[in-house]
Amino acid sequence: MTLAAALCIGAAACSGDDDHRPSPAPRPTSASAAPSSSSPTPTPKPTPKPANYDPLTGGHKNSGPVIAVKIDNVAEARPQVGIYRADMIVVERVEGDLTRLVAIFHSSFPGRVGPVRSARNTDVQFLPMFGKPGLVFSGANRKVLKQVRSSPYLRPTFRQNRDNSRVAPHNVIVNLGNIAKLPGIGKARPIGYTFGSGAQWTSAGKAPSVSIKVGVDTFAFRYRDGHYSTSQNGYTYTDGDTRKPVLTDNIVRLRVKSHKDTQTTSDKSNVAETVGSGQVTVYSQGKQVSGTWKRTKLNGPMTLTDSHGKNIPLKPGKTWIILDG
Repeated sequence: MTLAAALCIGAAACSGDDDHRPSPAPRPTSASAAPSSSSPTPTPKPTPKPANYDPLTGGHKNSGPVIAVKIDNVAEARPQVGIYRADMIVVERVEGDLTRLVAIFHSSFPGRVGPVRSARNTDVQFLPMFGKPGLVFSGANRKVLKQVRSSPYLRPTFRQNRDNSRVAPHNVIVNLGNIAKLPGIGKARPIGYTFGSGAQWTSAGKAPSVSIKVGVDTFAFRYRDGHYSTSQNGYTYTDGDTRKPVLTDNIVRLRVKSHKDTQTTSDKSNVAETVGSGQVTVYSQGKQVSGTWKRTKLNGPMTLTDSHGKNIPLKPGKTWIILDG
């Protein structure tokens, strides 16, 4: 029953008595106000303003595409080139408990990046949170290649440009400036991560050095002069062309579940599950905050929240994401 109808029924009930003598109009009292002829207009809730920073770096927004490059990470591939300019670097475990990197570029596109290696099904699940990024790789077995090519969320780019000064197969080097001009590569969109300051960091525990083991490799980060230096098994990451160090401002350690990959021709490959939820530890500014990561769908964002359900903000800059599991 609507409010207007209820008021009409109430008026009819008070219109008279058995001898039809008119009843005096009731006087409003302090305990009961006279009924209003119209409903109060609800106050509209303010629409949340979109973040005014770049969704991948927390810096100034730019209109560049997002390109993910599969990077070789064995000893023969080092020193890698161009990855010091990546906005994000993802560490993932592949077959034989070895690791590979996924360097994600959005702010700049170096002329030399690599060595580039093959794609894995972990990429097919993880990368759609970035929208429709370009995926640069040097090959894949037929089942993985089918998954990559059939994904509606990836723009695959297969490359075999060789640098003869390096030993094959660790010598595929690509020019991202050329790849960034290709059609169909998606631009940056919110991925669920937030940037800026937060109350969590005021009381956060100190963590000037971080060590994380993934497969057979141990990744170490040391905070100094406002950034973290990066290393693997005692090897400090530096650029193979410029000798510049590979630095980061944040480390996001995602505790993930892995299972045997059934969509591949290898019997040793695994897939890291990055749709779901798990524990997360964020290291930034020489401190650490723990909480929960959550991602509900393949092309959806991933949130990082503390024990109170508040977003854990990252420091604007570069980020390493460790798939630990």
